[in-house]
Amino acid sequence: MSQAIGLFIIIFAAISVLFISNILPLLWVFPVLFEVIAFFYFSAVYTRKWANVSSVLYQKMLFLMAFAIRVAFVFISYFFFDYMTGQPFEFEAGDSVGYHGEGMWVAGLLKDGKFDVYFEYIGKNYSDMGYPLYLGVLYSIVGDEVLIPRIIKALLGAFTCVLVYRIASRNFGEGAGRIAGILAMLVPNLIYYCGLHLKETEMVFLVVIFINLADTILRAQRFNFKNVLLLCLVGASLFFFRTVLAVCLWASLFVAAFFISSRISGTGKKVGIVVLVLVAGGLIFFSSLGDNVQEYIGGGDKNLTKQMYNYANRAGGKSNKLAQYGSKSVFLPLMLLAPFPTLVDTQQPNAMMMAGAFFTRNVYAFFVFVTLFVMYKRKLWRNHALLLSIVFSYLFVLASSGFALSERFHLPVVPFLLILASFGITQMNSSNKKYYFPYLLFIAVLVIGWNWFKLAGRA
Repeated sequence: MSQAIGLFIIIFAAISVLFISNILPLLWVFPVLFEVIAFFYFSAVYTRKWANVSSVLYQKMLFLMAFAIRVAFVFISYFFFDYMTGQPFEFEAGDSVGYHGEGMWVAGLLKDGKFDVYFEYIGKNYSDMGYPLYLGVLYSIVGDEVLIPRIIKALLGAFTCVLVYRIASRNFGEGAGRIAGILAMLVPNLIYYCGLHLKETEMVFLVVIFINLADTILRAQRFNFKNVLLLCLVGASLFFFRTVLAVCLWASLFVAAFFISSRISGTGKKVGIVVLVLVAGGLIFFSSLGDNVQEYIGGGDKNLTKQMYNYANRAGGKSNKLAQYGSKSVFLPLMLLAPFPTLVDTQQPNAMMMAGAFFTRNVYAFFVFVTLFVMYKRKLWRNHALLLSIVFSYLFVLASSGFALSERFHLPVVPFLLILASFGITQMNSSNKKYYFPYLLFIAVLVIGWNWFKLAGRA
């Protein structure tokens, strides 16, 4: 805790001196420092404070605290963004404003009995229709004030923390589960999106539900058809949020069914899950959704090249000429660590405001590496094939896209990285502890290099 906080302050000071002509605006200094200090300090505090309470009481306290934190941020961000931008949306809020407008339009269509117009409008492009449709239905019930959906986000985010605890406890024991729940409660990224009108909070909630159901089914003594039905419904709904993510989830379940240890899941159940995934895959590929899936699978490298070109040639002084050198081979080694904090003025307020959150990811990735090493050394990886397959399949796909270092697109795997990190924390001993400080120094070099990159590409 103290080493991570101290290192961040040193890195921040060093970058401010090295790049003094592009020093981070004072407006962002407090939130950046608060994100780092609050995450590491209160993670340690609540891990000790809640260590000896019952599991039932722990889950109640976790949910209530997570909900309170998120509701507080919803109101703070609402008034802050309204003051800074003139509307209760983040900076450069093209997607948020678009979702809000489309939600109001859908609500109007529902009110006028013309909902078929919406399906004519989307045609076969199903991948992004889930969230506007959800907003439209919600607006038609409670009105189009943006605070209500965000309070619901806070509710879903708090329950996500509880699910993270349950998954981690089932896989790694009660101690790791409690740490994972607290990390999820405090990690700035998961809090931040509760205050935005983007689909990430709802999407992460569905992803965690899917993995929780899949993990429960794999580890149960017998099939629970209610859980299987819920798994299919949740898995289908994710195709309407992010197609490639849904494909990764179903593929991960397929891989897990093959590789998970027979001591955890019997042969009959594994065969049943493989058949379920194959049937689901067949239904998807022979439906209109199949066109969306094939489009995403087939266009990976092309999309990466196009997106890197766009980054290198953006208007308004925000282009970075060095982005043209971005490639899968560059991004892949960094995917567990990335993204990195922007601690200089790049005229990107959203990225600068969230720099502290990015640094927390850089640090807790160390404990993910500890977990991976322990799994390899003790031959435990088959016991946790589901968690490993979703993390690595999605990060591989992300590295092949134009959004490899975009924090927003990393969000779906953050809960599972926190779960892996929580087990790594419980495995710290004199043998692996000695690598922590050298790792932090390595992160310092990467962060300083990243900030040089951000400025050098802009001349």
